Amino acid sequence: MELTTRNKLLLLIGAPTTLLLGYWLLRSADDDDEEEETAEKMATSRQTVIDVKVPPKAVGAVIGRQGAMIKEIQQVSGARVNFTDNKRDSQEERGVVIRGTPEAAQMAENMIRKIIGELPVIVTEEMVVPGKCLGRIIGRNGDTIRQMSRTSKAKVYVDRTCDDYRESERTVTITGTKENIELAKSMIQEKIDDEELFRAKKAVMEANREQRQKPKQHVQDKQSEGRTDMSSSNHDQANGGPELSESPQVHPAVRGWPAGRDYIEVYVSAVANPGLFWVQILSSMSVELDNLVDRITSFYTSEMPQGYDVSNPKTGDLVAAPFENDTSWYRAKVMGVEGETLDLLYVDYGDSGYLPYNKVRRLRSEFEALPFQAIECNLAHVKPVGDTWSEDSIEVFDELTYAAKWKVLMAKKIDHHQSSMGIVPVLELMDTNTDQDVNIAQEMVKRGYAMWDESD
Repeated sequence: MELTTRNKLLLLIGAPTTLLLGYWLLRSADDDDEEEETAEKMATSRQTVIDVKVPPKAVGAVIGRQGAMIKEIQQVSGARVNFTDNKRDSQEERGVVIRGTPEAAQMAENMIRKIIGELPVIVTEEMVVPGKCLGRIIGRNGDTIRQMSRTSKAKVYVDRTCDDYRESERTVTITGTKENIELAKSMIQEKIDDEELFRAKKAVMEANREQRQKPKQHVQDKQSEGRTDMSSSNHDQANGGPELSESPQVHPAVRGWPAGRDYIEVYVSAVANPGLFWVQILSSMSVELDNLVDRITSFYTSEMPQGYDVSNPKTGDLVAAPFENDTSWYRAKVMGVEGETLDLLYVDYGDSGYLPYNKVRRLRSEFEALPFQAIECNLAHVKPVGDTWSEDSIEVFDELTYAAKWKVLMAKKIDHHQSSMGIVPVLELMDTNTDQDVNIAQEMVKRGYAMWDESD
């Protein structure tokens, strides 16, 4: 079929138009693809990537228990947080990669840096302790030192490689925060004090072992006296208890100051102030006192005896009484009665206390034989800076004399005066426990807590 002129003209015009239209459609499709790619590129360009270095000690805190902390960071910030490796126990810094919008990534970084910054500073300190105290610090099978570590949350390590540790000083290494270390140190010092107190009491017994060996005749006399006392006691109990007399009690004397001796060894057992304190003389009587306290405690705690209740206490009465936070019973003298409360002086130690009279018991006669062991004393040559002894001066005197710590001082009687308790020695005290002897009065004046008494 032949094309007409008109059809030829339409073909010539339609073909290029069709081609042009096809090109335009293809071009539009390409433009759409480019726009989508550009949009994707723009979205990617808005993502921020931050790399944070985490010290090894902070890795655990950033991750949290079972990943709880790192999950929280991601949830709060909206960023993705990942460690670059899985070496959790590594001692090197670990990298953390944070991905997200600028705001989210920045928030996650701030949270991580805050965790790192708030970690407590871990330090290591050393404490020198006497080798003789090492056993008490470590405890049986290491129980004590482990308990210290658990309580203080510090690592406590003692080098035990030295064979002669009991004869030398040893170093205890403590690792933790400052607060943890201070708590551990205080616990260690408490064990040192306990050991020194134990050794001081043991030294008394060992130093006086020979003095405790009495002549045979003397021992027989004592045994006869003991049998007489026990017979009397049995007679009392058989009749329903001791005979309670209205006549004043006859009390044992306060122990006297030894004559013909210059300096003698004493313990300062209690302190009111430098002008009023009590000492015990180091002798075989110290051991007798320990035995007496054991006997009194056993008598009044094993089976509460009948007939020893205190019903009408009077000033000057002797009683058996417990002491605050102590399971033992002691001899005490009633210094005053206020309603149902007794003001007590523990005559073998010099301590004072208050107890309801239904908490004390009459003192059994056989417990009165030993003279009172606490001797009331004054410090020689000094007087208070003001009208009275200040609290600070009393604390310093406590420290210098090792009050109630069973540490020996040397005492010299300079003078004496009379009080309601008897003769009161005026003493010069010397601390000979260190390389250089310390005169207690002189040290009090030197520190500004006392003045020289020119009237002496």
